[in-house]
Amino acid sequence: MNPSTFFLVTKCLKSIHYATVRNCASSSQLKEPTVTILNASTKIGRNLALLLKQSPYVGELRLHDTNNNVCAVAEDLSHIDTKAKVKSFGGKTAMKHAILDVDVVVAVGGCRSSLSQTPKLLFEKNADDVRLITLHMVEFNPKAVLCLAKPPIEAMVPLVSQEYKKAGVYDSRKIIGITSMATMKANYYVAAASGKNPANILCPIVGGVSSNCLVGVLSQAKPNLGDNHIKVQNSLANSEDDVLRQYADCGTICFSPALAISRFINLLLRALMGDTNCVDCAFVGQTGHIGQFLPYMASIVRLGRQGVMSSHMPRVNGDEAHRLKMASFFIRDLISLGESFVTGEIRPPIKFGLNLSKQSNKEQCIDRNLSVTKEAKAVQ
Repeated sequence: MNPSTFFLVTKCLKSIHYATVRNCASSSQLKEPTVTILNASTKIGRNLALLLKQSPYVGELRLHDTNNNVCAVAEDLSHIDTKAKVKSFGGKTAMKHAILDVDVVVAVGGCRSSLSQTPKLLFEKNADDVRLITLHMVEFNPKAVLCLAKPPIEAMVPLVSQEYKKAGVYDSRKIIGITSMATMKANYYVAAASGKNPANILCPIVGGVSSNCLVGVLSQAKPNLGDNHIKVQNSLANSEDDVLRQYADCGTICFSPALAISRFINLLLRALMGDTNCVDCAFVGQTGHIGQFLPYMASIVRLGRQGVMSSHMPRVNGDEAHRLKMASFFIRDLISLGESFVTGEIRPPIKFGLNLSKQSNKEQCIDRNLSVTKEAKAVQ
């Protein structure tokens, strides 16, 4: 190597070294996000806390619950030798301190424990707690991203949104209903039907996460599913009931939801730290032509530094559009349920099924199919 070439290579290596040092210094100066788990002493809350304690993206993990059992959970987790610091906050009055100056707040718990619990019963069970959380968020930290995993999210996201609007701090990017559990189930059932590795399956979901609201976009699954669409859709709709039957009314589903929520939170934290390739499905407020179909629904979302950057509707085939049309009646009913809880408006319940009139059954079916076809074109 001649001297001029040697000096040129040395100069290039030095510039690369200095650039690497600068990048490392700037990344080390980034504030690691703080995450708060509300209802952290529930089964899902404890499992979620264990998983997030091991996350490389969490700088501080705060656990809150109305009882003091959460202090024991935090003390137990603090002995795990990972970098995330764990703090506990027990009692209703401590919620303010638990959410103050944090980046992400996750509300969990209140899930179905028996087959008899319908979405409306779950709403009655969880609505007061979600509203209390929302009032604290509005007052003390409206800029944090609030992630809801308390069912039914089809009603809870509109409830929270109405409270934010009422307080004048509404930002649709900051309110997210977590649907990762449904996406995980869709991947599992597609893999079971196709014989593929579930870890390599990507299947989006739309609509919601309750049994009557969930639609898997199997036509867009990668790799392709084949001809088992109806079987997989039915399995997906009944999956929660199947697990609850195995629990025999002695507990709630807690392992798979906790893992699904932790995956979404880790993805969100990466987005908050600047990663531009963070895409998943979530139940969020919709705009544009999707918003004309449903003001809130589960769709594909791209996450960014402020929360939800954009939402996208995957292309659906005729059967999926029909299922989404049927699901939209249930979703609208739950949206109205959540909004009226805040506004106090008494809205007539949506009547499901065909319109009872003097039309023949054949004419009614034709009208319904025409309506579904129009909605399918609008969604696509």
